[in-house]
Amino acid sequence: MSHKPITINEILRHSMHDFLNQMHLIQMNLDMGRQEEAKNLIHMYSQKCNQFFDINNAGLLKTNEWLQTFTMKYNHMTLDVQTSLLKRGAEKYDVALRDYLDRFVQSVYPNLRGYQEQLLKVHINSDELLEIFIEITGDWSPYSWMDEISNELFRIERLVNTENQIKCKLIASERLE
Repeated sequence: MSHKPITINEILRHSMHDFLNQMHLIQMNLDMGRQEEAKNLIHMYSQKCNQFFDINNAGLLKTNEWLQTFTMKYNHMTLDVQTSLLKRGAEKYDVALRDYLDRFVQSVYPNLRGYQEQLLKVHINSDELLEIFIEITGDWSPYSWMDEISNELFRIERLVNTENQIKCKLIASERLE
């Protein structure tokens, strides 16, 4: 599955649309007297912004672009990103990680079926090693997903592989400095 390049205008339009939806949701909760829900939404949106900056600061700029434009390309799947980024210096892994995530999703996406939620969770951790936990749950036709990575920067550990759940972990080949 190939996608046409996304223009800057499309990204900005999508971002502004999401921003307005988020503001309307906060305003609606405030209008209904639900201050705690409004505070929780503000906290959640702030956390998403912090994750964006954390991923950039770790040196994963291309991966971050892919994550931020995910819903524009894969609108039948929900993305949940978590970060535990303590160290910088992951630049050399950036393009390989982005390419792997894209190939991984492309191998599953055409086989989606049913109307249940299709959820992709990506947890990026950079303590001593860069580790990426990937979990996808949903309903898809059987298929064979790729084990190999195009270079020697990562090794992959399969944790679960069923017809409706895949869990794996990518581990960088070297410690972060």
